[in-house]
Amino acid sequence: MSETQPAPNPELTVQPVVIRSWPKIIMMLPTLVMAIICGIITAMTRSEMPGAEEGFVAIHVVNLLFLLVLFVNLILLLYDLSLRGFLILVLTLIVIVLVLLLVDMKKGGVWEALEKAFSLRVYANAAFYFVFALVLAINLVVAWVITRFHYWKVERNEIIIHNGFMHEQQRHPTSSARFRLQIDDVIEYGLFGAGTLVFTFADDHSEHVLSTVLRVRSKARQLDLLLGRIAVTDQ
Repeated sequence: MSETQPAPNPELTVQPVVIRSWPKIIMMLPTLVMAIICGIITAMTRSEMPGAEEGFVAIHVVNLLFLLVLFVNLILLLYDLSLRGFLILVLTLIVIVLVLLLVDMKKGGVWEALEKAFSLRVYANAAFYFVFALVLAINLVVAWVITRFHYWKVERNEIIIHNGFMHEQQRHPTSSARFRLQIDDVIEYGLFGAGTLVFTFADDHSEHVLSTVLRVRSKARQLDLLLGRIAVTDQ
């Protein structure tokens, strides 16, 4: 009597892993979304700049919100905010708010002074927001095209590094590869699940850093499965 062999589990099949390192311009996606929202609001409310006699009106709040998002987004683009830095920033903001509350309780007029200071009559029309969004969108499309030509493909036996539009390639044996996962920017990770993968190769003692890898933990789990199964197979 012959024994029936169990069917292979498709979930355990080793699949190639494609890794793409995105340019930092992808971090400007929140500003792109905000520009589109502000453009729509501005187009629906009014088509001309409010006069000085109107003072600080709702459309000025929309414009200041856009500038605030742009300001924060540029900071995130320029600086990697570690978990420690993020906690320090949050605690600093809490301390500032508490200090303002105490000063207001003793002397009063703090919030009125802040409201007056931030009541800047900044105005931009809908055309500005839509053109700004178009410029960002074009750059994001260019970034997407770049990642189609610059990427890594981790297969069962080798790692193929694709560089450039002329299909230049580097190849390393998978058995000599080791990697580690780094979360350098908690905001980047919170927005896109992005992080850094650092590969080292024993064959030429080189190290490669892949930054801004989207869904980095999912990629790391796939690599663990692939490299782990290879290690078991090679033993």
